[in-house]
Amino acid sequence: MKKKNPAEFGGVFLHSVEIVGVEPTTSCMPCKRSSQLSYTPKWTAKVINACLRFEPTRRKSASDLGRMTEEHQYLLALRLIEAEHKQPLTWLRQLAPTLADFQQESQHIPGRWNKTVMHQLHEVRRMVQQHADHGIRCIPLEAPEYPQRLAHTNDPPPLLFVRGTLEESDRVLSVVGTRSPTPDGLLHTEFWVHALGAAQPTIVSGLALGIDAAAHGEALRSGLPTWAVLAHGLDAAQPRANARLAERILQSGGAWISEWPFGVPARAGHFPKRNRIIAGLCDAVLVVEASMQSGASITAKLANGYDRSVFALPGRVHDVHSQGCLSLIADHVAQMALHPEQVMAHLGWSARSPAKELKPLSGHLAAVLQALDGPRRVEELQHATGLSTEHVLSALAELVWTSRAYARGGSYHRR
Repeated sequence: MKKKNPAEFGGVFLHSVEIVGVEPTTSCMPCKRSSQLSYTPKWTAKVINACLRFEPTRRKSASDLGRMTEEHQYLLALRLIEAEHKQPLTWLRQLAPTLADFQQESQHIPGRWNKTVMHQLHEVRRMVQQHADHGIRCIPLEAPEYPQRLAHTNDPPPLLFVRGTLEESDRVLSVVGTRSPTPDGLLHTEFWVHALGAAQPTIVSGLALGIDAAAHGEALRSGLPTWAVLAHGLDAAQPRANARLAERILQSGGAWISEWPFGVPARAGHFPKRNRIIAGLCDAVLVVEASMQSGASITAKLANGYDRSVFALPGRVHDVHSQGCLSLIADHVAQMALHPEQVMAHLGWSARSPAKELKPLSGHLAAVLQALDGPRRVEELQHATGLSTEHVLSALAELVWTSRAYARGGSYHRR
C-alpha cells in the first residue's frame, strides 16, 4: 500500500501515540506500522505517514481551490515556456496577449512556437487537476484573498499557489539569512523570533537551510503562524532536509507559497523571484547573517525598494557572514537592529497580550532549572542536582516544552 501523507491528501487520524519520557516510540502501536511523529501539546504525537488507519477527506475539485481561468492558464503557460527556454517571449506577448488572440493569430505564429504553446497549455490543464488532488489553491492577482501587501508591489506574481492556510495578517515579519550560519547566528535567530513573538506577527521565510529553517522552527515553538515561500512547485518541499519542518508548518496552520505550479523544479533563476515575494509579503525584513552577494541581501534591497522597513544584525567586520549585514547598514538600506523593543517601537507594534504567567516550579523541575546557570550537558546537570538520568531528561523535556529552556549543540540553555 502506498504511504499517504495527510498534508497532501487531507484527513484525520483515528488515534494518537503517547510519548513516554523524552524519546518517543517510532511506531504506531494500533497499526503496528513504522511512522514519523510530530510533536504536539500534552506529549502526544500524531502519526504523519504510513498509517493504515488514516482516513482521507473528500478530494476537492479545481473550482473549490481557486479560480484559474483559461486566460490564467494561457499566461502561466507562457511563463513556464520562458522559464524553460530562459528567454522572454516579448514578441508573442505583443502579438497574442490573450488566449483569444493566440487562437486568432495562430496562422501568423511559427509552427514550432504554436506547438510549444499548445503542448504547454495541455500540461497546465493537467497541473490544475493535480492541484485539486493535493489541496493546492490558485489565487489570481485580482482575487480578494490575494495578499494585499504583495499585490501593491510593482511586480507581483499574477498567480500564487498556496498549500495550507493563508490568511491576511496585520503584522508580518520576514526573517532571512545565510544557509551556512554560525552557531551565534542560529541563537540570534531563535532569540529575535521568540522576543518579537510578543507582538504575534506572522513569520515569513524561504525554508532554506540555516537561518530560514531556524526562523520557521522558532515560530512554531513560539506558537506563531509561519509561511514558507518556495522557489518550485508545491508537490513537495525542498530541500529534503527540511521536509519534516515543512510538514509541521502545514500542521500548525501555516502555509507554503509559490508562484510556480505543481511539478516545476527549483531553478537558479527562480530564487531571486522568490525573494521578491518574501520582501513583498511583509511589513519588515530582519536580516540575521548574510554575505555580500547573498539572497538575503537581495531580499533586503527589494524590501527597501518596496518601502518596507529593513533591519540587520551587526557583526564582526572580518566575519564573512556579517559583511552583508554591515554593508546594508552602511548603505542605509537597513537599520542596525540592537534589541527587539527597538524594532517593535519602530514598527508601532505592541505586545498583543501580557505574557502568560508561568507557574512556580518545584521538585525536579526547579532543581534542574536552577542548575542551568550556563550551557549544561545532561551529565553535568545530573552531577549538579544529584538526580538520575531519567529524572533529568524528564525535567529537561518539560522545561523545553514550556519555553523555559532550549537545546543547542548538545547542551541545554536557560531562556
